[in-house]
Amino acid sequence: MNAEQLNRALRMTINDLSDTSNGTMIANNLLSIQLEEQLAENQRLQARVDELEALLDEQTKPAEEGE
Repeated sequence: MNAEQLNRALRMTINDLSDTSNGTMIANNLLSIQLEEQLAENQRLQARVDELEALLDEQTKPAEEGE
């Protein structure tokens, strides 16, 4: 193997590693975005649960006090 062949092989390896790295970074960033969106949705849903539980408590307290 001569120097030119070795350099070509090394360039190809660097390109392959770079492509793999880019793909991994894109996948990681996409997962980060999806996680952020899901956390926001979970917070919204938890707030709604809290609101509904408070309403339920308000509705059931008069019935409990009247008994």
